[in-house]
Amino acid sequence: MALSGIAIVLAAAAAGAAGWLIGSLHAARGTAPPVLFDAPHYQGLINQNGLKVASTRFDGKVQVVTFLFPYCNTFCPVIAAHLVGFENMLAATPLADRVDVVAFDVDPGGTGPRQMRAFLDEYGWNPANPHWQYLTGTPAQIRSVVTAGFHVDYQKVKDSDSAAASGPSTAALAVAGSDPQPIVANPLADKAHVDYDITHEDVMMIVDPEGHVRRIYDQADAVGKARLLADIRAVLGSAH
Repeated sequence: MALSGIAIVLAAAAAGAAGWLIGSLHAARGTAPPVLFDAPHYQGLINQNGLKVASTRFDGKVQVVTFLFPYCNTFCPVIAAHLVGFENMLAATPLADRVDVVAFDVDPGGTGPRQMRAFLDEYGWNPANPHWQYLTGTPAQIRSVVTAGFHVDYQKVKDSDSAAASGPSTAALAVAGSDPQPIVANPLADKAHVDYDITHEDVMMIVDPEGHVRRIYDQADAVGKARLLADIRAVLGSAH
């Protein structure tokens, strides 16, 4: 039986609670992070509601950028649940309309807006809310933006076990050098029973209102919301 949306969010939060709490207690303070590189420009990508989105949509806003696989049952659900919590906190601040979450679908060949909407809904976000844009496109478009533009690699890996049984993907668990990964219920994945996994880097980024990448977190599932908010405030304080 599929878990309810609330149960899923609780499961996701519990899976990454330790890292999330540690990140929250060590909120970044002080000077703004430096410019690292320019975020890619793009047009013609499609969001979770089937609407076209260009990078110019985010001009003048801070973007919290992440990379998600709709059938994931490890880090992606944890990241999504944490970002929902961050957005809910942000909604009560004056920064609510100055920050958007922008996620890129790293399985453009196998999933699309329908799966992206279902994924967001499972982990507590209303897909109609414009402050979260989950974007996809052709495989070539997403490869250009994600790998060439944001320097985040991903690959499709055959996983014979995932088609036969639910549970953690063997490909996901075999990523070289990775820490033990949380296992989080994902009814969308259980229903699809795909025979592959998408391995990708567990990263999150902050892009400033001028389109510069200012912060890269290499453990996206463990970034505390207090640290994230502090870094965003620092970036906004330095924007010109």
